[in-house]
Amino acid sequence: MMKLAFVLFHYFPYGGLERDMLAIASACTAKGHEVIIYTRHWVGNRPANMAIKEISVSGFTNHGRAVNFAKAYQQALIADPVDVVIGFNKMPGLDIYFAADVCFAQKAFEEKNWFYRQTSRCRNFLALEDAVFGQHSKTQVMIISPAQIPPFKHYYQTAGNRLHILPPGIRRDRVMPDNYEELRKTLRLQYGLAEDAYVLLMVGSDFRRKGVELAIHALAALPMALRQRAQLWVAGQDKPQRFIKLAEELGVSEQLAILGARDDVPQLMWAADIFLHPAYSEAAGAVLLEAVVAGLPVIATDICGYADYISQMQMGQIISIEEAKTQLADIIVQLEARDASQWRELSHQAVQDFDIFSMVEHAVSVIEAVGQGSGESTATTVVN
Repeated sequence: MMKLAFVLFHYFPYGGLERDMLAIASACTAKGHEVIIYTRHWVGNRPANMAIKEISVSGFTNHGRAVNFAKAYQQALIADPVDVVIGFNKMPGLDIYFAADVCFAQKAFEEKNWFYRQTSRCRNFLALEDAVFGQHSKTQVMIISPAQIPPFKHYYQTAGNRLHILPPGIRRDRVMPDNYEELRKTLRLQYGLAEDAYVLLMVGSDFRRKGVELAIHALAALPMALRQRAQLWVAGQDKPQRFIKLAEELGVSEQLAILGARDDVPQLMWAADIFLHPAYSEAAGAVLLEAVVAGLPVIATDICGYADYISQMQMGQIISIEEAKTQLADIIVQLEARDASQWRELSHQAVQDFDIFSMVEHAVSVIEAVGQGSGESTATTVVN
């Protein structure tokens, strides 16, 4: 059995990265490995079967604190060595990195100007990314979406034998239960929904990046007959004031509900009618597949790493950012016109036909392979 260090900047229970980290850590402990989690700050319940070590670091900026934490955790490991270090943020000293984020270099060089690239923020984050993906690095990388690979190879010439593609890791408790129809009616009554209410659901923190303002504009642009019975629910942790103000300006404030961080996301999905994710940036987007297995059609932008799954499953529509800005309301109308039972049937078929549940098992396989010195796992695809 091995002693493992899991490292991430901070933990809160409603982030996708954080949920994946804890699921993988829990699976490792279930196999008898010892797990220690190093983080700057932990919010929420602490698992009883693993150690949580908070490392307080100073710094006036987020990137400064990130660099200082990377130094501090490595110092802590000198005093308490482990067999494998698994990181969930980019930083030096990792044996394995779980790539839940997009390529920072791509954003810096393709979306930002020369002056931005001279800032300490940009230089620090590029250095942290290079520590993982650079040609000098030996860090094995668990990739959660094939769409992530080209940018990293382009900017860092990362060797393909260091990249391991994982399947999605959707939790099976998101799948429509056997008593779905009865449960849906009960939930909609519980949430105070009228019988003909049409609920557009969004889930995720960082409202700007997830495209909440685009969804509000689409809500306001719906034909009056649909708009009058439509509600936009946004579950996630962020500052809602600017989005509430936008809804007020567009005359749809009564139909917008900012729900905050929620523990009943599966129930919200079973009660809703459509899932919206017009994101500006999304490395993977597990929530898209959670919506699919919950029986919801999905409208998402093609920037999302898991967008291809939606197309292959025929569970909604994938659009560009420009289409999200101009046509989102029209596409909602098109999908609303379809018989809801069709989405349920396609959802059941997707659960049977696609491997979207086994990320955790494959991640543990990579960790064990690295710990044994092979660096490769038969359970994952290695990029050539």
